[in-house]
Amino acid sequence: RGTSLFNTILTTIIMMRVVLLLLSTLFCNEAAAFLAPSSIGVTARHSAMRSYVDGDGAERTTPLSRKKFVEGIVQSSCGLLVLGQFKPAYASGGATAGGVYLLSAKQRYNKRVTSGLKAFLALDVNDISAVNAFFETKDEGGWEDLSAAAYLLANAFRTNSSKAPDSLPSVKSWKAFSKDIDLLKRGLAKKDMGKVASSYKNAEEKLDEYLANVELPTVMELKQM
Repeated sequence: RGTSLFNTILTTIIMMRVVLLLLSTLFCNEAAAFLAPSSIGVTARHSAMRSYVDGDGAERTTPLSRKKFVEGIVQSSCGLLVLGQFKPAYASGGATAGGVYLLSAKQRYNKRVTSGLKAFLALDVNDISAVNAFFETKDEGGWEDLSAAAYLLANAFRTNSSKAPDSLPSVKSWKAFSKDIDLLKRGLAKKDMGKVASSYKNAEEKLDEYLANVELPTVMELKQM
């Protein structure tokens, strides 16, 4: 959307400039030297004013014909229109690129994700009340807050704004972890502690991949915090 708006504004400005310059030629061809831009429309400026030296060596300028002047303006404007089609470069979402969006996401979500994962890793799957409390609370350190913050953090690790979230390695690894959490919750609802234990173990084994993708400490390091 930003690129489309940029191109629209640039095109409008260029066309307005062309119209003004064309109107000016109806009154005075000399206006070309004044209106032609100093740095961007170099072709138009040079086409508008042509230098020559007379017999006594004094340099003078003479206005170019209206036809040549218009051709120069059109060529210069077309060049700008072509340049306007190039999309602005987006900073990489990776840590190396230091993308602003990524840095902001880290500031907002790193603490919440770390807090939630530490609480998850500290769970005793044989303690049903503790496991239920982890999923029921809406506070930081519970599943609801963790799942929201962890997904948003994963989504910030992108190379460009048009890339689909589901194609990001960080999002894929989070969804793989979440799938086992869903199985754990189903087992919990049925009071199937065997299912709860196996799902918890599978989820923990997949967690390191997510942590690496979002540049957070490993499972072992989180357990030691």
